[in-house]
Formats: sequence, C-alpha cells, structure tokens
Amino acid sequence: MPARAASFDIHTGVPTDLAISGSGYFVLRDPVTGQEYVTRVGGLCVNTGGFLVNFDGMMVQGLTDPTMTTLGDVQIYNGDGPEIVSFDIQTNGCVLVHCTDGSSLIRCQILLQNFQNPSALVQIWDNMFGWSEEDGPLPQPVAPGTSGTGALLSGCLEQLLPQVQLSSYTGPAQTFSQGILAPTGMTTDLGIQGGGFFVLRRTNDNALFATRAGGFYFDDAGYLVQYSGLRLQGYTNSALTAIGDLQVDPMGWPSSIDPTLLADDFSIDHWGVITEGLSDGTEYVRGQVLLQSCVKPDSLTRSAFDLYPIIPATGLWAPLAPPLTTNLGWIDQGFLELSQFDTNLLAVRSNLNFFVQGPLDESSVPSNLAICGNGFFTVRDPAANILYATRWGGFQLDSLGHLVTTNGLRVQGFTNSTLTQCGDITIDPAGAPNPSLTLSNYFMDSQGDIWVVLSDGSQFLRGQVLLQTYRNIQGLIPAGSGLYSNLTAAVPLFTNGLSVYLPPATIQWGALEQPSGLPAPIQLLPASGFHLLVNDLGGSAQVQSSADLAHWDTIGSVNPSDLNIAEFFDTSQAKQKFYRVVVQY
Repeated sequence: MPARAASFDIHTGVPTDLAISGSGYFVLRDPVTGQEYVTRVGGLCVNTGGFLVNFDGMMVQGLTDPTMTTLGDVQIYNGDGPEIVSFDIQTNGCVLVHCTDGSSLIRCQILLQNFQNPSALVQIWDNMFGWSEEDGPLPQPVAPGTSGTGALLSGCLEQLLPQVQLSSYTGPAQTFSQGILAPTGMTTDLGIQGGGFFVLRRTNDNALFATRAGGFYFDDAGYLVQYSGLRLQGYTNSALTAIGDLQVDPMGWPSSIDPTLLADDFSIDHWGVITEGLSDGTEYVRGQVLLQSCVKPDSLTRSAFDLYPIIPATGLWAPLAPPLTTNLGWIDQGFLELSQFDTNLLAVRSNLNFFVQGPLDESSVPSNLAICGNGFFTVRDPAANILYATRWGGFQLDSLGHLVTTNGLRVQGFTNSTLTQCGDITIDPAGAPNPSLTLSNYFMDSQGDIWVVLSDGSQFLRGQVLLQTYRNIQGLIPAGSGLYSNLTAAVPLFTNGLSVYLPPATIQWGALEQPSGLPAPIQLLPASGFHLLVNDLGGSAQVQSSADLAHWDTIGSVNPSDLNIAEFFDTSQAKQKFYRVVVQY
C-alpha cells in the first residue's frame, strides 16, 4: 500500500458514516474466520443483531461494555435496560444511546489502530488491509483522538483525491485480464476479483456454461439466473455439500426453513456464502456460489451473452470450488466487471438503472423525505391512476393537504391512524379526537409515521409513508423526473397494506438524497492506444492529450462511481506523448 492519499471529507448526514480526522484506522473482524483487518472506509450500519458492521458484515472493534474494559465487537442494541430510541457517535468513539425513559448512557466505544509504517500494510480487498508487527501497530487499539489516530466525524465519509495510472494497451478486444469492478447497487450483481468463472446450467439439456459476466436476477421461483435464463450453480444447502441451482427466498415471504418466519434479507460474502436473514433476527447459511477455473481462458470461444461452453473432455476446466481457492479469486456483491460484458448482454440490460445510496442533505423543509437504505416511495398520478416508483423525496403539500411530488403525483401509504387503509397520504386534522382543533404542525419519524400537531399542542398519528422494494429491480423503466414505471414486472416484494414485513431502510424527515450512481455503461473496445485507470475519482473528469505540453485537446471523459474508480480506453490512432486528467469537484 502506498502512503495514504490526500483526501477530503464529504457530508452525508448518515449517523453511522464515520470519517477519521487523523491517521488512524478502524479495526474490523471477520465473524466467519475471526481474522481482523484495518480500513479507513467508515461507511457503516447496524445489523439485525444490533452490531456496528460495514456493508460486508465485518464487525467494528472497540470497548463493548459501559465500564469500558472489554475489547470485542461493538454492539449498540443488546436488549439490556430501557429501549433505545436513538444514538450518537461522539468524536472520541463513544456511542451515547438515548432511551424511551428519557435517560442517556454510554453503551460502548469505537477504537482506532495506528501504524508507524502504514505504507507496509497489505491490501486484501476493497481498501481492507492486513498488518504485521513490522508495520509498527499500537499494542492495542485506542480511543479516537489519542496516539495520533484523529477524532471521529459522524455523518461524514472520507473522499480520496484521484490517483491516475496510465499505461499502453495493445491487447485484443477480448481479454480475461482483471477488469475494474464497477458498483451497481444491485445485490444480485456479482463481480469476480481473480481468475475464476461462474458456472451456469441450461435447464432443458443440463448443458453447463462458464461466464465472468455476473449480471444475475431472481426468476419467479427465486433462482439466481443470468439474462440468458441459465441458472447459477453452487452449494444449495446449509451443509454446503449438494451442488445445484442456487435459490433464495424472496424478502418478505415465508422462509423455506421455517414458514412461521419471513425472509428478511440476504447477502453474499467474498467466499460466495449466501446468508439469509429471518424476521426474528436470526440468520442461516442458504448456500454458496462456486467458481471454476480454466487452464487457457484465452483459447475459449465466446457464444451469445458472454457464455463459454464447458466441455470436460478438453481438460481445460478444473472442478468447481469455493472462492478464495487457489487462483479463483473472491466475489464482490453489488459489482460488475463491465469489461467482460459483450454488446448483446449490455443491450439486454439497457433499461438497467443503478440505484446507489446517495448522501443525505438536511433541507429543513418538513415535507422533504430521504430514504436511507433500499426501497422506493410509491406515487400515484390522480388523473391516469398510474403508480410510479421514485427515490426522490422532494415532496410538498397541495391545497387539499395531499403529500405530492412537484408535478402533483400523490405519495402512497397508510391514510388513517389505525394504519389499516392504503391510498393517497393527506396531512390534516381529520380523525383528531377533537374535531374543532386545527392543524398546527406535523413531523415524521424514521419509520414514516406521520404525527400531526394540533392547535392545543396535542399530537396524534395521522398515517404512514410506506416504502416498496422490488425483486426484479432491473424491470423498472425510467419515466422521467426521477420516476420509474413498470412496477408489476419489477415484482414488488410485499403488499403494503397487508404485510408485517418492514424493508431494511429508514426515512429521514426534512432531508433530501442527492443522486449518486453510475451512468449507463459504455465500452470502447480498444484496438490500440492507451488504457487509463483513475482511482479515488471525486468528480467528473476530462482526459486531455498534448504533443507539446502547451496545447491540450479533450479526447474523452471518465465518470465517477461509488468506488470512485473510472476506466478509459483511447482508441485513436494519433500518436500523443502526454496525457492528463482534469477533475472537477
């Protein structure tokens, strides 16, 4: 790892987003292997067990009890004492929780590690590093703000400044060299960091195919399938012994392991292990994605949809094995290796939109809502009676008290205080215990509950804004103004009016989510020229070339992603001597 790159902090407003003002590192523990790693990436969340984790499920380390004596996994919600309604993460790492009885207490403390020789840290994956005694670590992690670690900044994320790498490229258009894994925000997209291939089965004749194009989706039966319709292969049971078609329970539906519980969520880790969460907070292993290696991948002939027939007699293919075995590499959920996609497969995904969590900015407008996590608002066109999905919560109240978009579409949710009727949300004093009282104010909580404040200062529950998630998210079709149509084909995961399932998201009142994501994927197949990689790109950028260092011509652009990595191929035949990247923040 080179010396730590220059950086600046961006405000997100998400309380579990943490930036470090000094040179320290978070310590995270892999709950499967027990191995500890360090990172400066502070995009964290609270899992179903109340533990503070990163988005790969790695446990944040610190002092785990109010006496500040026990090192271990930081747990904010542990079920002891009064019910917790909110928490704050202080600059010294202490987690101050606020309870329903009005009390507040320090629940735990996040600690940081520091190194005398951070340039010797070894990157394992995604800004996650291993270390040894030669790196000069502190004897044990310390409180933020001590030993040069730096204080914690809650609601902020560190943004690294760009690092540009430029190299010549003369290889063929089809290559199996490792490409950049671009984040898509879709949990069924899988990228391989390494030399392995996914294996797919064609159901009508059991023929097997290999691919590195990991764009998958769930069919109606819950099978993970590629856009060609072929099913992804792996271990299909908790014991990880039976190989077959991988299947996952739809979120919000009865679990196949216990029909009395609902499937809450699922995740796929770097080892390919599929973990399914249940509505009671428990988790179990559902299966594992397996990979296969090829002795001579460049000798393969590509068929439609980036498929390569697996013919055992050729001796090219090794047996199926778990990721991180030999040279197979590991799996990154929510990423695609776009360089492995041909034009046909990208055309099938032409309607795909990348729904990536954007930073939340406080607007101080009470009708503004932002989603933190997965999900969409549902809005209705009252004239055409058509429903749309949107993540843009720049709402307002119309003359009738309806919560509407700027073009008059009405937000959907529970419309009464008993939370039993669904329809157009109205914020007014209707249903108040005293009909003579008038509306004085209103506010909403993180679950979308709408509380009306009456003229005498009393409050009552008026309704609830509901969120919807979709199993086949790529089925949503852009309809302009941040709206998406084709909701039925996108397969809603639950029926708002009947479900007891809540999606893994919260609503922030008086805030707006700033758009964040990728543009439509565009590939330039290089015949000759150069290959440009821009790491830690904080904004859009222009690639410029010059023959004399005085006159610069723009030859293309690179666009930021959530990992702030961009890739550019120069296919021009003109011979240039100098190149530069001009970044606009």
